[in-house]
Order: sequence, then structure tokens, then C-alpha cells
Amino acid sequence: MYASINRLCIYPVKSLKGIEVQQAKCLPTGLEFDREWVVVDHKNRFMTQRQLPKMATIETHISNDSLVLSHSEHGAIHVPLNTPPWQDPKADTREIIVWKDKCQAFDEGKAVSDWLTDVLEFAAKGTLHLMRFPQQEKRVVQPKFTQRDDGVLKFADACPYLVVNTESLDALNTELEQQQLSAIDMNRFRGNIEISGIPAWQEYQSSKMTIGDVILKAEGPCHRCPMPGIDQLTGITKEPGQPFKTLMELDVPEGKSGAYFGMHATFLSGEGNTIAVGDQIELI
Repeated sequence: MYASINRLCIYPVKSLKGIEVQQAKCLPTGLEFDREWVVVDHKNRFMTQRQLPKMATIETHISNDSLVLSHSEHGAIHVPLNTPPWQDPKADTREIIVWKDKCQAFDEGKAVSDWLTDVLEFAAKGTLHLMRFPQQEKRVVQPKFTQRDDGVLKFADACPYLVVNTESLDALNTELEQQQLSAIDMNRFRGNIEISGIPAWQEYQSSKMTIGDVILKAEGPCHRCPMPGIDQLTGITKEPGQPFKTLMELDVPEGKSGAYFGMHATFLSGEGNTIAVGDQIELI
């Protein structure tokens, strides 16, 4: 079956706002710059909107030479893209924890650390740090998400790509509105590739996804936590328990217990090729 890409998003810093782009380069670790940075606490544990919902209010931007973080009340801070530690395989890194994975990463410095600690009102608990995934580092997709032994990713939770379907969101919103609940935007699910043109939930029937010369392996439905309940504009949860509860009740894909939305995917071929909004995608 065929669909088309109607939105591409990258999330340079895990759990901060994403960037909608018209085209993106595909790499084995995901779309270029996606989840390349992560915020950690003073114990080197990764932070997300689960602990700090206000992370949703920090904007991200990639310029020619910088990662730019900004907030309406705190201005902007620029983090150089081509700092020597990121390029140097002998650079000083330290171990951080992302779920059960121990990863090497390097600290982007005191200025952005202080800025994040201030914006996210974390000073009473310690200091936050912005960490970047080194070029030489390798993080492997866990076996519970794939049958492959060579899938890689940066700081994404499970797999390097997440494909979401507009029609599936429409079906979910119909159910929410029937319960007199608010419809939600696709940004709640933080997908990379949004497709349209196939029926709701049909993305779960695919095993491969082909976009030109790029081939992705569909690994399975994305098991959701309560984080999609957070409004991505305000960082506020307005209807506690939703849409998690409604996704549970929908029972899609059929026979799987839990709340699911979106399809995990790993990279098979086409490294360095660019995909764009409007491209056709074949789901096999």
C-alpha cells in the first residue's frame, strides 16, 4: 500500500520542542540531528517531560553553525555544532544513563547548563547538563524492539525512526470528542515521519517502508506512556490520563494489551539520502 509524507519532524534535544522540516537526511541512527542531545541531571540520568513537563516549552533550532535553544521568558542560547569534542574520538566523555543503557556523551558546557537549570527551575535539586552523542559512539537498539542485531540509534527511547499516521490520529480524536474530551495534535506523539493516505491503524500491518532509495524496517507498534497527555505548547496536562486511557480502550493493534500509537522503524538502506514532504512511501 502507498501513502505520502505530509510532515517531517526532528527533535534535536530529547524532550524539548521539535522542528518541522521540509526535507531531512536519513542515517542509520535516525533523521539527521534527531535526538542528538539529551538533558541529564547531576547524577547523569536522562531527563524528559515525564519528570520536567516544562521541557516542552523550550524551542530548538539548527542554524548553519549552532544548536539554538530559546524560551519566551529566558531568551536564547547558542551551542556550536562543530566543537572539537564531538569530532575528536579521543575527546573526554562521561557515562550517562538513558533508560537501562549506559552511553558515553560529552558535556556542552557550563553556559547552557546554567541556562537549562534556570529555565527548568531545577537549581534546588541540582544542576542540569546538555550532553551530545559523540560521532564515535554506538548505541544498539534493544532486542525487545527488534529482531535485528545491528540496529543503532542515538538518544531516542526505542528505535531511530517513528512513523505516525494522520488517519490514525483522526480516529483517536473522533473517540476523544465522543467522550467530550479535547482533540489533540500530532505533536503529542513526537513522530519523525507523518504519513497520510492509508486507513487508520494500517501502518501496523507493514514490515518494510520504502521512500525512494531509503528502506526502513517496521519493527512494531510504539507502546505509549502517559507523556502524550502533556500539551506540547504549554507543558501542562489538561486532561489527566488522556489520551492514554482512550488508546487502551481502542485495542489497536488488536490483541495487544496496552496503549499504542505510531510504528517503530529501524534503518535498512539508503544512508545519506534525503526524504521530503510530499514523497511517496510504500508500506509492504
